[in-house]
Formats: sequence, structure tokens, C-alpha cells
Amino acid sequence: MRKFIILLCALVASINISAQTKEKQDSLNIPVFLVDGVEVQNIDNLDQKDIISVNVIKNGDFNKLFYPRTGGVMLITTKSKKYLKPIIQKYQENMKKAKGDRKPGEIYIR
Repeated sequence: MRKFIILLCALVASINISAQTKEKQDSLNIPVFLVDGVEVQNIDNLDQKDIISVNVIKNGDFNKLFYPRTGGVMLITTKSKKYLKPIIQKYQENMKKAKGDRKPGEIYIR
């Protein structure tokens, strides 16, 4: 737990959320937070006891996915999966609805 707090403090201290120079007007030095695979704007409301692991990725190829934000990617895994559960639930509801809309003997291609 102590290592996590030290890592988080070091990361926050190293992040520079200021305006970019004139050469890169369209890019922002803002990190991307992925909590259980779901992008969130901030991690202020995460409970420290709920966090399993934190990985920081600063890779050019990976950052291309989140352009123009070039501040790196922070992958956070939690025990509760509170951001992922609503997405899975909505997906399951949509699948049930789609199954109910099918007519016997017809093939649907999506």
C-alpha cells in the first residue's frame, strides 16, 4: 500500500498539465486514465483499498490510440469493477432484447 501511495505521488508530481508550446498546439500533455478498461476523466473518487494494480504506460505506439492526449496511459485495475459493471449490464440487456426480436428461421448478420 505504501508503494502505491509513493508511486501515485511521484506520478502526480511528474504530470505537467500546462498548455503546450507553439510547435504542438493540437496535442495535450494530459494522461489517460483507464479504470478496468473504461476511460474516466479523473481518479479522485477511487478508493485506495479497491485498487489491485496500477500500470503507467508511456509508449509512442500506445499513445497514438489516444491522440492528441500525449501524457501517457494509466491502467488501473480494481476489485469492485464499478465502471465496468454498468457497461456489461447494458450489453447483456441489449443481447436479450436482440434475441427477443429474432424471428425463428431467419439469419441476422450484423
